[in-house]
Amino acid sequence: MSDSKWTSKPVDIAHLLTTITMIVASIVYITGLDKRISINEKQIEHVKVQRVEDQSRIEKQLDTINEKLDKLIESK
Repeated sequence: MSDSKWTSKPVDIAHLLTTITMIVASIVYITGLDKRISINEKQIEHVKVQRVEDQSRIEKQLDTINEKLDKLIESK
């Protein structure tokens, strides 16, 4: 009884290759997720900057409209 059940089993090459392939595929998938997350973070920052610029532009336009309305009201 010197051989235990763990040492008496032969290592199946197909099982080993499948396991290695799954590990490599998982690493590639996770790396791809990291890249997509980084791209999304950059896009979100860009949208935030655009939003601030748009808000400033809209406020300026509203001020101009407000001034024009004031002039119209005063002229009557």
